[in-house]
Amino acid sequence: MKCSTRLLPFLIIVAFSFLLLAMTIPHKAPQDLDLTKERLKNIVYLESDQSFSGAVGSTIEYNIYIQNKGKSIANHTLTALSNQGYEVEVWRDTDQVGSGDTQLIPPQGSTITLDAGEVATLIVRVTVPPDANAGTVDATIIEAVSTDLDTSDSVTVTTTINSGLPYPSNWIQLGSDPLFPTEEQRPKKVDVKALYYTNNGTHVFFRMAEADTPGTTAFLYTVYLDTKAGGQQIDGYYYDYMLSSDGTLYEWNGTDWANSSYSTYWRVDGTGIVLWTDLDNLSLDTQDIHVLACTETKDRIMKDKEGPYTILRDNISEIPLILIPLVTIAIYLAVSNRMRASKRDSRRGLAKILRNRKVTRRNPTWEREYPTNNNFCFLLIM
Repeated sequence: MKCSTRLLPFLIIVAFSFLLLAMTIPHKAPQDLDLTKERLKNIVYLESDQSFSGAVGSTIEYNIYIQNKGKSIANHTLTALSNQGYEVEVWRDTDQVGSGDTQLIPPQGSTITLDAGEVATLIVRVTVPPDANAGTVDATIIEAVSTDLDTSDSVTVTTTINSGLPYPSNWIQLGSDPLFPTEEQRPKKVDVKALYYTNNGTHVFFRMAEADTPGTTAFLYTVYLDTKAGGQQIDGYYYDYMLSSDGTLYEWNGTDWANSSYSTYWRVDGTGIVLWTDLDNLSLDTQDIHVLACTETKDRIMKDKEGPYTILRDNISEIPLILIPLVTIAIYLAVSNRMRASKRDSRRGLAKILRNRKVTRRNPTWEREYPTNNNFCFLLIM
């Protein structure tokens, strides 16, 4: 009993020491654990969700970005699945000009290897089948799984099937932005990620693909065209026309951008904006066309730009393939009418020659000077 009494203060001191030690050891709250998991999950980043419209039978492209946020090289497995069962391709764009350069999907489960901090541009192509129903909305999910760290991220590209669009769906990508979209750099709504163009034989169209839904209330979306000698210099080219989302087609008058009295038509479509104008309103010289897409504030302060890109002079106003049969028929009818008219004229000329022969027989003097050539008459009949 005495021994127990003597040990009691010692035991109390030991217990108190353990209590103090336990209080000094840091421990993670549940939210800290969640943040750690989130940081691990976001070692691979995909941006951004995209959306646009397309006609049946068309192929719509979207630009997305993947970044390795880890501290070492990592492999990422890619999948792309359409909820409508549409055909989906994923390409890697390495030169930022034109469309994709290296096909990754199909097959599903392909691997892309990225160095620490590296960003890659991925171009997703969604093909709408010819029997798709108007109004159908396809959601294609692209997922990247880091096979080294067992982390993942995904984005969704949404395609709405619309047969009543005021523009064609055979878009040609001129080029894309290599930078990963972040709000710290610039608002995503003015971050131009890619520029496309097409035409229908009478109008030329430009699609500016933004990182988020365009904000036309606060910003202007413009496409500059260098089509002839002179113009306002921006970087290395001199631009003559400006298509603007304020609804005006501007022309450089030597000192300023003047209202040409013609219109720029525009329409926000998902995360893109389409601007177009009548080809007859543009003066196209023999030179190739240079194109620059910009986002600007209302007082024309540039926020972002994409380009310049070059379009061959003949391509910007070429007749679409769908119109070639109609044009061929029109040419055939015009040539046929011309041949019939020429044949009538030939018969009238022959009749006149034959009448003249009768006259020359009555006039020996004229006949001696201009003898009748029966072989010439034979050739005309043939």
